[in-house]
Amino acid sequence: MNSRILCLILPMLATLPACTSFSHTNIKQAESTPVITKATFNVNPSRGRNDTLMILAFSGGGSRAAYWAASVMFKLQQVFASEGIDMLAEVDAISSVSGGSLPAAYYAISTDPNDDGPPLHGRLWEEKTVKDLMSRNYISRWVGNWFWPVNIGKFWFTAYDRTDIMAQTFADNLYDTLPVGRDLKIRDLNPDRPYLILNATDGTQEEFGSPFTFTAEDFELIQSDINDYTLARAVMGSATFPAVFNYMTLKDYEKSSENDKDQFRHVFDGGNADNLGLRSVKKILTTLEKKGTQYDKLIVILVDAYARSGGVSKDNADTRKFFDFIVDSNFIDATDSLLTGNRAQTLDNFCGFLRNHPLKVLGKNRFIFYPIQFEDVNDNRLRQNLNRIRTNFKISEEDAGYIDEAADQLLTSANRCLLAIKSLLKGKTHDIDPFCHYESRPIISSEVCPEDN
Repeated sequence: MNSRILCLILPMLATLPACTSFSHTNIKQAESTPVITKATFNVNPSRGRNDTLMILAFSGGGSRAAYWAASVMFKLQQVFASEGIDMLAEVDAISSVSGGSLPAAYYAISTDPNDDGPPLHGRLWEEKTVKDLMSRNYISRWVGNWFWPVNIGKFWFTAYDRTDIMAQTFADNLYDTLPVGRDLKIRDLNPDRPYLILNATDGTQEEFGSPFTFTAEDFELIQSDINDYTLARAVMGSATFPAVFNYMTLKDYEKSSENDKDQFRHVFDGGNADNLGLRSVKKILTTLEKKGTQYDKLIVILVDAYARSGGVSKDNADTRKFFDFIVDSNFIDATDSLLTGNRAQTLDNFCGFLRNHPLKVLGKNRFIFYPIQFEDVNDNRLRQNLNRIRTNFKISEEDAGYIDEAADQLLTSANRCLLAIKSLLKGKTHDIDPFCHYESRPIISSEVCPEDN
């Protein structure tokens, strides 16, 4: 090791506390303190039209999902702008998983360019800026951050791990104040933005495989302060893909008190519990039902970055790319294949829930569930190019172009699902199947939400 670097590291190592340090950053919730936060299932459907509840769900899928969700969000803003309708401004809540959490959280802390006053936190929701942020190579930035002298010491001599380094990478690029660089916390969410549900999977004994969300409700279970938690760590907790990243660890203050010793929750990528974010949409709806919250119309849009992977090309003698010399990414393909069955079951369960609850209350013509997915693309060439984009926290300029092309093709003013949503937003009803799909590929509708037998 270079002697100059060693001289920098050794004093730092001498000041590092025991190896359990940096295991967690969440703090205990102060007693008798009411929790007011935008990270909750207790949604107030008053953003936009007060009579309409509109929810977005963003799937996982690394940078593919992040860029796809961002592209769709801008299209929702633009598609009927000439008629004075900004569909994104109507959204009351966003439920996101893994890669989809990147643009969801960024939107939640940003400000629109035409809003009065300076941008909150210096973060603008502007298309060129956001797409640049979503297409950055976070893998190379993450690897580069390993070699900061302070990170070397913390990584080898404390509980500070690969996940912590990526969380700080996200904070430095996406979730800090500009130009000061203060890491943003959940309390810093823009009060004028939608409620934000970031979904993870619990990896703790006795809770293994169950959903965990970065919300007031789940933090209350561990007696922790959701508003003090950094947004970047919450996003990373949703995106800790197994094998590449370690668990995101939280101290469980309730269990610690009961057992008179420190106890922890360990969470990882939300895709294992639900890669579509739809479980949390169900929880929002059931929470509002229990409260007796009234709304006249319901719109749920799923932005699904699912790619039908065809495996590795038969022309490749060596399947490794640069990153595979660190961790072989074939496990990502294996995990994707397992998530395929999970995805189908999640959609089936969600559709059954909608048929038995909102549809019975609202009726077919005051409700829309619209999944926006790569499979709806008619151009075989484009669809094949979309499906070969791997799950990773980097995306090429070429692949980002394919995603933009898909958004341009699907999200137009002639899209019958968007037209039905526009009708609901204008206080009218619609006369199409409330389980709506892009008109050119009707077979997908029967695959996703089959009619009851």
